Amino acid sequence: MSNERQNSGDYARPRRPDTDTISYLRGLPLDVDQSKQEVASFLESGGEFPQTLAAAFSAIDEIRMEVASLAGDEYGSQGLELLARIAAPHSELSARILLNACSGYHLHLATHRYGSHVVQSILQLAVSFSSDEDLAMHEDSPRFDESTESVPELASLIRGMVEELSPHCSELAVHVCGSHVLRTLLCVLGGVDLVSSPSGANGNRVENGAILRGRKKTKKKKKKPKLDGAAESIAPHAGTMHIVYRMNPRINSTDFEGSLEALTLALIGNSPKQSIGELQQLSSHPSAGPLLIVLLRVLTYSSEAGKSQWQKLEAEKSDTIGDFRLGINRPEPTFEFGSLAHTLACRILCWEDGAATQAQAGEVIFGLSGEPRGSHILETIFRLSPDEMHEEIVKCGDFANPTSLQEYAEHNVSNFVVQSMLTTIRTKEQAESMLKVVEKVISSGLAVDGAKRRRGILWRAVELASKFRVGQDGILKSIRLGFAAVNKTAFEASEQEPDGQDGNKKKKKQRKKATSVEVKDCVKTILGLQMPEKEGERVILDAAGARTIYHLLRFTPRLCEEVLKGCIDEHSGDELLLIAKDGLGSRCIMDGLLDGPIKTPIFATAAKTLYSKLKGHWVSLSTDRVGHHTVKKLFAALPRIDDKSKLMDELVSGGNRLMGNTMGRGVVEACSVDEYRENPKQWRKKIAKLIERKDASSFLEKVVTSEGEKQRPKRKRKRKRKGDAVDDGKTDEQPKKKPTILGSNVDSILEVMTAK
Repeated sequence: MSNERQNSGDYARPRRPDTDTISYLRGLPLDVDQSKQEVASFLESGGEFPQTLAAAFSAIDEIRMEVASLAGDEYGSQGLELLARIAAPHSELSARILLNACSGYHLHLATHRYGSHVVQSILQLAVSFSSDEDLAMHEDSPRFDESTESVPELASLIRGMVEELSPHCSELAVHVCGSHVLRTLLCVLGGVDLVSSPSGANGNRVENGAILRGRKKTKKKKKKPKLDGAAESIAPHAGTMHIVYRMNPRINSTDFEGSLEALTLALIGNSPKQSIGELQQLSSHPSAGPLLIVLLRVLTYSSEAGKSQWQKLEAEKSDTIGDFRLGINRPEPTFEFGSLAHTLACRILCWEDGAATQAQAGEVIFGLSGEPRGSHILETIFRLSPDEMHEEIVKCGDFANPTSLQEYAEHNVSNFVVQSMLTTIRTKEQAESMLKVVEKVISSGLAVDGAKRRRGILWRAVELASKFRVGQDGILKSIRLGFAAVNKTAFEASEQEPDGQDGNKKKKKQRKKATSVEVKDCVKTILGLQMPEKEGERVILDAAGARTIYHLLRFTPRLCEEVLKGCIDEHSGDELLLIAKDGLGSRCIMDGLLDGPIKTPIFATAAKTLYSKLKGHWVSLSTDRVGHHTVKKLFAALPRIDDKSKLMDELVSGGNRLMGNTMGRGVVEACSVDEYRENPKQWRKKIAKLIERKDASSFLEKVVTSEGEKQRPKRKRKRKRKGDAVDDGKTDEQPKKKPTILGSNVDSILEVMTAK
């Protein structure tokens, strides 16, 4: 073995695989889905041992001495991954055999284009189980030649891999394959997994933020043209992929805290000196940058504080496709001061804890914000840093300076950092101060001009104002000023005045006026609706603009009137129909209206206008995959029963068309269409009772909540008048209070209402 290491550049390299073994693997009739079905049936009802799993066990036992060789072959690696996916979830012994066969060759395999995938697959599958018992030890299972005692324990194999790769971390971090192996190893040590987000457009699994940054490079190869309106997103990167704690682990992550710390120090070094150097270069490297992001997130999630925070966030989360459409970022736990994650963040930013001024951190923040990869790690630090550190980074990076923020926003890359900074603001005071700065960027026209592609900043600013309920009037004014600057429709502050000497007219400096542009016109431009060229194609909407409008509709109702006019009144019925059938348009525009304070006159009027504009299309919307949501919500939002009955008349006129698919049947059930068809009077009584019950329930819920939050004030002592009976020292009986609705039972009230 020693001679082999010397001849191969100080690491062991396996021999070439046997062609007969490769042919044997390629000829195995193995299928992962079939194996899952067989194993599930066997575990549920017993019977014959799964044949596919038995074949996988036999194959692993047959090739156990050639695993490292096969991992370097294109077809051999495919066969190994297939065997691992079938056998490892149901047998720890088979996973240990495969991982043990790679021992001594981890460095070579980690830098191999095929072997790196094999090592990652075996690692991920070895640490989680799908069966409570090891099916390789079942009496009907084929026997391995190696016994359980002869194969090292799984924890020992993982620690051995860490010891083998740690001395070479600096080389592996910048290697396109080696960095991925280190990322997988870090997740295994931390007890977490990286998973993709919900599916995006066209089935691509993408996450908000995974957007191509910088200028697009010209490609020599011709590619198929993109669909119109397709999101300009690429595969999710390490900073935006979800991290989840591993389910059904075979190992305890707390046993690997020492290994995780050793691997971390091998990557970032032990020097406490905070100076610009290699770590900042790694942050901007295409392979090492994502690795550092994963390291920072794993260190945060693997700590006890991170786990407790994550449990609280999981209890409050709303992880739906609707939130994905809105681009709502998933909240993440933050690291603690003094932790290893905090040390890593300080090393990356050259941050000096306790220092009155940061000598180099501002320069590092400015530099990373303009790098396509470094910007991702800076955004990750924004999301994971504690509140105090987040505020200091904003100050140190000079984001609170209008001139600097304008410069950040104009850059092709750093504008994404500005968006992440706005989404991670923690306090109302910080939000209020930042919005005053962002208003100047919006007023300049940069954030509203569609040609400059900076509407993401507008979207995040409006979201911030909606979230903390501050600066809403200022945001609307800055939007109008921004469009006035873009359209060059500014009016003069005063008329031309004659000069006193020569009579020539002298112009005063032109000044933009917010009143020169109406909000409804701004809303229509922000939405950026483009009708499809061919019938049946999707409508094209500006994604950031549509999300901006959704959050504008979450403002105080008095500020939403012009926004609603721009959404409903300024669009034709055909345009609104296409918006209701589009996933993004339905979630942002239709739900923004119908999920709002619909009982206010402004929203109620907009709902009636929407109904009248889409009159004649409600049946087709009811059978649409997306549009049926709008029908259900409009039915619930219409204030009067007469308005609801008009909608029902149109749905009933559709005949059996609504029963043709699942969406239509859902509308029939939600709106009680069949009952209306049989007896409209009885339907009216039923809907009236439902409305009364809903109003009473919401009212009582508010009352109970308010009663639980604050105690009832002290009863004022009644003063005695002259002529009242003299106090004889006895305690007066307090008069009995009449029962009020505040103290009555919710169920009893509802019973009385239903009995009417």
